[in-house]
Amino acid sequence: MVRWICFVFYVSIFLVSCRSAEVEDPNFIGKSDGKYVGAKDSASKVFLKQVLDKNPDFPSFKSDFSMQIQTFVPKKDNVYLDGKVYVSKETKQVKIQLMDQFFGMIFTELIANGDQIQIKPTSTKEIQTLPMGDILIQDPNTSKKYSIPFPVIYEYLTGNYLNEIQNPKARFNTDDARVALSKGDGDYEYFFKEGSLDRLELTSGKRGLKAIAIVKTNVNQSHPPKEITTKVVSLDTEKENVLIQIKLKKSQITEVSPQVFRF
Repeated sequence: MVRWICFVFYVSIFLVSCRSAEVEDPNFIGKSDGKYVGAKDSASKVFLKQVLDKNPDFPSFKSDFSMQIQTFVPKKDNVYLDGKVYVSKETKQVKIQLMDQFFGMIFTELIANGDQIQIKPTSTKEIQTLPMGDILIQDPNTSKKYSIPFPVIYEYLTGNYLNEIQNPKARFNTDDARVALSKGDGDYEYFFKEGSLDRLELTSGKRGLKAIAIVKTNVNQSHPPKEITTKVVSLDTEKENVLIQIKLKKSQITEVSPQVFRF
């Protein structure tokens, strides 16, 4: 059963259609026609070692960020948010504080690990705990909900995708520098460029969507990432539902206290 996590933004000032800046619109590549081999194949082992040797240690860090959510159904709109993110190398925990752009007030906090997400609006003492999954953002004007594939964002922030490609069930296309993995919620494909993760694509019949995430890094520092862009398309209509652009700024590689990962 697919679980959904819903952030409901009741403050209508977040929906700003008059100052829209276009989010980069990446295209899907799709599955390769090339040959995929198992994890025990010698070529797979060589490729995997190259990736593991190339990638950074994914240190703990904290960062400010800005998020733009561009929606297309039933009409084109833009949602703008600011926030802070904290990531622990040791525990693979992520804490996100969502704020409004105008007053800098925190209205929702999120704490996640590889298995679950906890959500706490600052307006209440109630904490909602749900399995790791997609986030639904609801337009307060139309009640339309937009799906954000949060596991993809989590994998980029923590480097958890390195664990995924070491799954014994992973299939490797070393000619195209790809790793495919079928999981309970869909088919994932990891695309590498010069040993670093360049994009991630997901096709999920159960969730009725295709998703793509690409990452941009700084020239001299691959982690934390500079920018993550995510696109979600409906399988039914093949039309875009949402584009999400997250820009990290003022990132600091630093130890993050365990106390941070508490409400």
